[in-house]
Amino acid sequence: MNARKPIRAASLHTSRTQTVADALRQAILEGALEAGERLNLDDLSEHFGMSRMPVREAIKMLEAEGLVKIYPYRGVEVSSLGADDLDELFGLRDVLERKAAARAVTRLSEGDLGKMKRILEDMDALMDQHDEWIDLNRQFHKIVNRASGWPRLIEMIDVLRVNVERYVRAYVSMMGRETPQREHWALYEACRNRDPEAAQAAISDHLRHTAESLASHLPDGGAQTDAANTPPPEERQKKRTNLQ
Repeated sequence: MNARKPIRAASLHTSRTQTVADALRQAILEGALEAGERLNLDDLSEHFGMSRMPVREAIKMLEAEGLVKIYPYRGVEVSSLGADDLDELFGLRDVLERKAAARAVTRLSEGDLGKMKRILEDMDALMDQHDEWIDLNRQFHKIVNRASGWPRLIEMIDVLRVNVERYVRAYVSMMGRETPQREHWALYEACRNRDPEAAQAAISDHLRHTAESLASHLPDGGAQTDAANTPPPEERQKKRTNLQ
């Protein structure tokens, strides 16, 4: 039998890249880095105390996730969500999450269903606490999507959800949560009844209403932010201090 080649542990360089990517992703999702804001590699390298290489590779990871855009001769900018982007993201999510829901209803365990119910009950009690409610919302949908059993499907959904979540966080107080919460309960009931058609209808209605609500609250119809709207240097520096 051939001897196995040793499996190498992740390099320090790789771990540094992931550390930077995780910190920047969190800052973007939480609004510490806003849409249209320029990211300077030298400033970020200094902030994280490392060379430009892992920072540059972290930026490429975030570009693949749709969270930043790299412009030739202009640098890096936190991406903005426009009306066309919204249509695309939610159109793709509808196709993928309907498939995930249809597969999940026959695969969710009783333990999964119990977790879903407890999460929804906690969400009912947290209607005025935005961040906690959104975190529970993510956990609820993750249970359904992971039960689909298709890793690539789950990964694609996660990337699309990340692109939208920062806007949901920003406008959740204006969007209201009564309607989405009713839709969550409808999805739960469809899953509990092992009804794939009802589950698909519930997630499709939920995504459509969320997209419509977001579109009505995006400033200027979600127009792309240009350099004129980029915060001044002192404001950008203040935000960088919030990076984890």
